[in-house]
Amino acid sequence: MKKIILYFIMLIICSCSKNDDDISLVNSNPGELKLEEISFQGNVVTLNWNDVIDLDEDIIYYSLYINSILIEKTTLSTSTLPLEYNNKYDGKIIATDKNGGVSELDFSIESPKSKILFFSDVSGKLIAHDLITNKTLWESDTYIREAHTTYKNMIFSGVDGLNGINILTGELEWTSSPSNNYNYYKNIITDNINVYAFNDVSDLQCVNIETGEKLWDRSFLDYNATLSIDETRIFVSSRNDDHLFAINKVTGGTDWSLSLDASNKFYTNPLINNDNIYIGDSYGVFYAINRNNGNKIWTIDLGRYNTFIVSPTIFENTIITGTYNTLYSLHENNGSIKWTYSPEGTIQTSPFIYNNSIYIGYSNNGTAELICLNAENGNLKWKYDLSSNTTTSPIVYEDTVYMGDWGNNFYAINSNTGELEWKIQRANSIISSPTIVIGNSDTVIYPSSHGLKN
Repeated sequence: MKKIILYFIMLIICSCSKNDDDISLVNSNPGELKLEEISFQGNVVTLNWNDVIDLDEDIIYYSLYINSILIEKTTLSTSTLPLEYNNKYDGKIIATDKNGGVSELDFSIESPKSKILFFSDVSGKLIAHDLITNKTLWESDTYIREAHTTYKNMIFSGVDGLNGINILTGELEWTSSPSNNYNYYKNIITDNINVYAFNDVSDLQCVNIETGEKLWDRSFLDYNATLSIDETRIFVSSRNDDHLFAINKVTGGTDWSLSLDASNKFYTNPLINNDNIYIGDSYGVFYAINRNNGNKIWTIDLGRYNTFIVSPTIFENTIITGTYNTLYSLHENNGSIKWTYSPEGTIQTSPFIYNNSIYIGYSNNGTAELICLNAENGNLKWKYDLSSNTTTSPIVYEDTVYMGDWGNNFYAINSNTGELEWKIQRANSIISSPTIVIGNSDTVIYPSSHGLKN
């Protein structure tokens, strides 16, 4: 009898041991998870991970979390989802079998920096165009002549307030109303602490970005011109006035001013370079001025009524500027002429320098051309026919020239060959200059007609 009892005890022990082994096999965790590939198409990411091995050949379910939010539960080892540009994301993938076995993988990904082209048409629409996907992101109301200024993830516009608009969504991020009786603001510029802009009646407003509070204002008579800025001053000129003012950024007072003859006007915005300001007037005189005290350093007279219309820019030791009929390269130290170029029409845009080349547009009785010149000698490299007149100052980014015309077209043209890459047809004329914003204003490409180009 004792032998029989002992035999049954051994059977029970063996049976329990076998069941324990079976349970262990059933509950084995899925194998190791590995992220094999991360690829982006615009802001849409595709994640690929390995098919984990399960000892019991169970179906594995994958749960994908982004920033602790469950995005998807799937049996596939891949997932595609949209992310927002300019962000870092924490992710987790959990592989689970039918009996609760788990394997986990934590990872981080950074979405691409956005590349957004901003331009506006004559109807007052600001268009945000994604250069990565070549698709329009959003549109918003704006002042029709604005070359837009950015700050971090905002681009400024001046309709129904002084507004900061999210560059990716078009949603209002920040707003201020420094002039209670006026709704429009123009010629907006910033030093990343304060925003400066003219209101409807040419009062220059200074508004703190952090608080939205107006710090000061300063009245001008019928002013409408791009502002330029340095560390301590805002430089103000206008086609409607014969003064160039250096306005103290802290107080709004005048540090100095330069007056021309009463019949002369400043038609170009000031170019700031080192300790000098370069600017042209309506009577064909171009000036180099000490930016600290307003004293004239040199002038060059290129002929009465030879109006300087082209906002100046700089190439090495020369100033590139122009009148309606002629583009000039002037030696920076004395204003002497290095070379000239006269197109078969009128110049109403400002030049952009890129890779030792100058890009500028001109018009001729309803037709127009974008031309590319050698910045060293002014020789023509190539030209591209536009559909109509142009007043859009071009910009260049990654070997592509961007500009618009009055024929409702906005162009992307290869900067090396002059060949069309793509074109957008709008319902209205493009009259103002574009801006390109990379990331959260990590890099901003302004036209030379913009004060921040300096």
